[in-house]
Amino acid sequence: MQKAQSTLEYAIVIFSVIAALLAMQVYMRRGLQGKMRSTADELSVQQYEPKNTVSDITTTQISDITTNSETVEDDETYNTTTTTTINSQIESRAGSETVGGAGS
Repeated sequence: MQKAQSTLEYAIVIFSVIAALLAMQVYMRRGLQGKMRSTADELSVQQYEPKNTVSDITTTQISDITTNSETVEDDETYNTTTTTTINSQIESRAGSETVGGAGS
């Protein structure tokens, strides 16, 4: 009788711990996502929640691409050197982002 009661007590304790962890899982996940969002906002990295984000953002970018090719003949062989320089810079970013709004 004592053995069965002890086993039952252990089973109840293990069940209680597992139930508590499962119940806290949602809150722990939301807390972690909130911390990640906060850190991303501090770093100016755009984040979104796929199901609850509505975005209308326009990005204008200016790029300068310069390609130089030089071919040199050397004893019946041709050596071609190509140099490409890309200078890309974001000029402007405008729009809005709503998290938790009327998304799909």
